[in-house]
Amino acid sequence: MKKLFEKPLFHYTFVLTVVSICCGLVIGGVNAVTAPIIASNIEKAENRAYQAVLPDGVSFDQQDLDGNPSSITSIVIGKAANDDIVGYIYVAYGTNKFGYMRIVIGVDTNGKILGADFIEINQTYNVEGTRNNLSAYVGTQLSALTPEGDLVSGVTGSLNTVKELLADMAAAHANTAQEPMDPYDVWYGAGHSIQDDNDFTASANILNRQIVTLDNQEVGYIYTLTASGIYYEDSAAAITIYMAFNSNDEVVGILVPSDEYLHTKGIRYDKIVNYINSFVGLTVPQFAAAFSDDGDLASGVTNSKIVVDIMLNTLIEEVN
Repeated sequence: MKKLFEKPLFHYTFVLTVVSICCGLVIGGVNAVTAPIIASNIEKAENRAYQAVLPDGVSFDQQDLDGNPSSITSIVIGKAANDDIVGYIYVAYGTNKFGYMRIVIGVDTNGKILGADFIEINQTYNVEGTRNNLSAYVGTQLSALTPEGDLVSGVTGSLNTVKELLADMAAAHANTAQEPMDPYDVWYGAGHSIQDDNDFTASANILNRQIVTLDNQEVGYIYTLTASGIYYEDSAAAITIYMAFNSNDEVVGILVPSDEYLHTKGIRYDKIVNYINSFVGLTVPQFAAAFSDDGDLASGVTNSKIVVDIMLNTLIEEVN
């Protein structure tokens, strides 16, 4: 055995083997210590992010990942204090030649992105530009994947990864999201009844008035409003909305069905919906003040806003 160790080749091979084993043990030991810490830090960051991207969530229920894209690392249903679903949260992890990123988004029950952020991001170039690009999707429909405003140029590789992860999140949302409650059930209560008001006379912009009852008591009414107008160059089309009131003559909700909104969809549709929803909680006599105080809600959709305002002004005349 002594002579065997005197042979240089065997000696060096033996030493290298021992060193490799020792290094492996050290690395394995360090990994055993640090891996749980890293996993714990990621989990804590995710929990903080849940509240940030879905502020109305009080409790968060983790869902099964089976059948979803491999990039999806968490699917969470956010609930209010009364256990109603207020939205969904998705976390996705991806890599590219520039590094890696882990994205979290919050989506409301109608599929609109309420918040988006990076739980972790390691890209070699212009991380801030990539952050800005992700934020451009906030306020848009997850299914559309159409950013609002201009994207930061020069970070194409990182942006492509962001888009891929958002597409995977859209697929996961399609698998996860539950059918939202009937909005009229939310506004008037389950078991309500809706009937046409036979005393109402329709006009060009007010197509119908319906009376809502619950337990044989009138609890509100619904107007069907429509108007047509130009939305792009010489292109004109109609918009139809359903405006629901309670027995105190306050707007409790407004429906803008996408198949009855014949102007440009995507971000412009979202802006008009947000503008229309700014009238919720008001009575018709209060509409006029809201026209002059719309802020940035309708910026970039002036023509479509004009069409909506035609309907609302007609309703003001009807009520007065």
